[in-house]
Amino acid sequence: MGETAADSPSGMPAADSSNYSITRRFVDVDGRRVHVRIMGSGPPAVFIHSSPANSSFVIPDMQSVADHFTCFAFDTPGFGLSDPLPDTVLTVPQIADAMAATLAAIGMAPCPVFGCHTGAAIALELAVRHPDQVTGLMLDSLSCFTAEEFAQLDSGYFTKFPFDPLGGHFASIWTRFRDQSTWFPWFARSPAALNESDLTSPTATNRWVTMFFDAQATYAPAYRAALTYRDGAAAISRLRVPMVLTSIESDMLYPHLARVEPRGPDQEIILVGNSVPARRALSAATMIRFSGSGAAPVPPTAIGSSDRVIRQFVDIGDSQLLVRSIGADANPPLLLIHDVPGSGMQAEGEMTRLAKSHFVIAFDLPGCGESPALCDQTLASYADFLWCGVTLLGFTRLTLAGIGFGSSLAVDMALAEPGRTVSLRLEGLLLPEPDERAELRAHFAPLVVIEPDGSHWFRTWQMIRDMNIWWPWFRPVQSALRRIEADFDAAGLHHRTRETLRQPGGHAAFVAAALGQDGADALNRLQVMPHFVRDSLNPVATAYVAEIRRLCPAAEWVE
Repeated sequence: MGETAADSPSGMPAADSSNYSITRRFVDVDGRRVHVRIMGSGPPAVFIHSSPANSSFVIPDMQSVADHFTCFAFDTPGFGLSDPLPDTVLTVPQIADAMAATLAAIGMAPCPVFGCHTGAAIALELAVRHPDQVTGLMLDSLSCFTAEEFAQLDSGYFTKFPFDPLGGHFASIWTRFRDQSTWFPWFARSPAALNESDLTSPTATNRWVTMFFDAQATYAPAYRAALTYRDGAAAISRLRVPMVLTSIESDMLYPHLARVEPRGPDQEIILVGNSVPARRALSAATMIRFSGSGAAPVPPTAIGSSDRVIRQFVDIGDSQLLVRSIGADANPPLLLIHDVPGSGMQAEGEMTRLAKSHFVIAFDLPGCGESPALCDQTLASYADFLWCGVTLLGFTRLTLAGIGFGSSLAVDMALAEPGRTVSLRLEGLLLPEPDERAELRAHFAPLVVIEPDGSHWFRTWQMIRDMNIWWPWFRPVQSALRRIEADFDAAGLHHRTRETLRQPGGHAAFVAAALGQDGADALNRLQVMPHFVRDSLNPVATAYVAEIRRLCPAAEWVE
């Protein structure tokens, strides 16, 4: 649950920003990767979010107790960045068991657990089924739908929105999430279904759309389990740990409070009126009252052999880089630097091919995907930052491979650390004439503004699609036609658009940094002879083939 404006002030889930730094990790649970956000210090506390959100949704609740606890918020199975459970039909007890397995995998001591909407149902079942892991529950808005209510929800809630090869699905999904702040359920559109709240802001709607896109292919089994959950009253009757249950009056689950009756010692329903601050204060006081005494675990950061692409976060000072890896870690290491706009996700196919002979890693560049932006946004700063990441992962020397705009960074890294560069593999390199360089600076990475009608999604999708047709993409004239058999796969275009808009316009700084490099001079200063990729369809690679051959007549060209 968690799709009404009552879930948080103005209906807006919290972003990854606070007075407390947030550390992110992936943990392995029986081969399934689980993403977690960690904040604060002290004994542990666990926070379980609503659906179809992710763990960023409970950041305000974590903030309220971060001085007292090390707060852990996991993306539940199939949501956010966590892998789904394998079953196509799930129950809330199964999801609670998966949470218990996650806590056991990292050695979590018994601790208080907060749950909101879907998360409240999961937390309740976790405490009933695994009481040794829970010192107390703080439940916000526990769902107890009747069979008739679920039948109404099921009639339209799980409407599928297939990717439209012409980009039309962006308007459909934007409208769906805009409507959810107006009606519950969102498809009812009747006076009886109106939410008593203002329309959510474009920024809030944008975050809901992004969270939905993350979970679009995997959320239905877990979300359906939450909507069919009608065991709250029976579960509370079996509960043997302390509990506080609440809900603000404007929450659509507020009437469900009357459907349960706490009976055990230190178990109660506490009303807070219609005040979100009062609800949050109650949650903080309750979590502190139910505090455990064990130490908070420290999830591992190591990466190792894998036959599929896996993700992890690397800590660099007070920032982080998301890193993908694949291959046998006994193989020679190779760093693949992705093109922009987008993230390392679009390079996963290339990573898989290169993993036949290398242990391949790829960072989301700062300001792209899931990696925070840099304050100093020169190409040298990007190079230093990635070398720090490489060092923290334990690599002394490795092959550098760049794609498109990423090739400029690969060259700069090789210039900065020639002794650590085994070889250099480039899929294109920026070598524009002065007039073209100025044109690229002005137009290649336009400002992205979150629009009330969601049109920024379609414009970004169209920009990425046009990169297949013209070079540069913003010059749609006959002389700029690329005349190649490009890939217009709807899913691929959608995923690259989604990754680009995780940080709207975030790639612009890297584009400017790459365009600040004199590619010809950089090639001349290299101490290692680069290998260039032959027959690449990358726009940068096809734009400057003749100039590369002129500047590097002795360079080797590889498949």
